[in-house]
Order: sequence, then C-alpha cells, then structure tokens
Amino acid sequence: MLHFLDRTVKTPDALRALIPRPVLGVIPLLADGTTPAQAAADARSPFAEAYRSLRTALQFATPHGLPHSLLVTSASATEGKSTTAMELARNIAQLGKRVVLVDADLRNPSIHRLMSLSNSVGLSSVLAGAAQADAAVQPLAGSTLSVITSGPLPPSPPELLAGDGLTALLESLRADFDVVVLDGPPVLGLADAPLLANRIEATLLVVSAEKTRSDALQVALERLVSVRAHVLGTLLTGFDHKRKGDGYGYSYYSYGSSDATK
Repeated sequence: MLHFLDRTVKTPDALRALIPRPVLGVIPLLADGTTPAQAAADARSPFAEAYRSLRTALQFATPHGLPHSLLVTSASATEGKSTTAMELARNIAQLGKRVVLVDADLRNPSIHRLMSLSNSVGLSSVLAGAAQADAAVQPLAGSTLSVITSGPLPPSPPELLAGDGLTALLESLRADFDVVVLDGPPVLGLADAPLLANRIEATLLVVSAEKTRSDALQVALERLVSVRAHVLGTLLTGFDHKRKGDGYGYSYYSYGSSDATK
C-alpha cells in the first residue's frame, strides 16, 4: 500500500518515462556525514565523476556546444539545484572557459554561504540600479570562475526580475564570459523561475530521487514550457544505486550519474 501511494521519482528510468526530456546525469547519494564539498574535492569520487559526465552531456546539448546561459532549477527546494549549479560552473571553468555563477534565488540564496563570499553587493544590487555589474562580480583566485551572489534580499523579487535590468545584465555578462550559470529559485509557487527561464538560453531541471513527487515535477515542467523555456533535460540527484540493484551501478556514470544536496 505504501509503495503504491508513493509518487516520488526513484530511478533514472522512471524519470525518463515521466518527463519527455533526456536524463543528462545521475548524481550519487552521498554517504552519511559526507558533504558535497568533501566529495567534490576527490576528483576520483563517483560524485565528482558524475558532474564531469553532466558537463560532457551539456557540451553536446546545443548546436554550438555548451549553452551560453543556463538556468538550474527544480520543482521544489532542497533538491540539489544549488550544489549542481556550483559544481557545474566549477567543472566548466576547468575546461578553461570564462564562467560566471549567478545566485538568482532572491528569496533563499545559498551560494555566498556555500562558497564563503561576501553578499553585500550582488544581483539584487545591480537589478535595482544600486551597483554596476562589474562591482558585483567576484573573481575566484586561480580560476576562470567568477561569482555574483544574490545581494540583499529585495521585498519583491518578481518586480526586479521582470524589469529590463536583467536583460541588460545578461547581455553584459555574455560579452565578458563564455558561460553564465544561474542558480535559480524553485519553480512551484513562485513567479521567479519562469521569469528567469524565459530570458535564458537553456534550463536544467533538477530532480531529487525519492523526494521529488511525480505530479509536482510535471507541473513544474508545464510552467516552464508555458513561458517558452528551453528545457534541455533533467538531472537526478541523491540516487542510491546500491538500493536499486546492479543495473544502476558505476557503468551508468558514462551518461552522467551519481548524487547531491541543495
């Protein structure tokens, strides 16, 4: 009975059957006590390999290779989107590309905390006209990766995101960087993510294994499609291949496999 009532997405095959988009990667469930930062630090870990596989899949996702701008979002919170945006930006930068990671979640931002960066000036500052774009960009030493944090939380994020400032900022960043990766807010219940998806070249929809409900995921996809978002595919995070049998073992990583948290 409990299994019948459980509507969460559990496997890559179930995700593929539910959403008419490619499964671009599968991120493995981390062992208890292991943080994404710790797992990513080991280049040979399944976690790190999975994000390299996702990067490779995205290199073939458009006629010109990597999308110039990519929104990473999910149906609901805590499904792995922020970790995915951060790790993906780092992996693309390792190719020698000039990458800027933008925390576009103006309600519950986390990139500044995850990367130990100042959040006094950021995206909200630029969109509100309180700062120029170059003042918000924080280059990371020894890397081609830069970061724009969320900045102070605005009273009404949709008003900022719907203005002309976002388009102008994206055009400016496109001139200075090869790839712009946006960590967006969740899709459901908010106008923010659809507004962003409409301005961005491509969108990646993150799904948490055994947490994301199938009905919520379908509604999220419908909302994105309704604003003409180009949803390249999905990413399954927190997948425990050991519980699902040998068929989802390390050989699955060749198409982009393994896990994540927010």
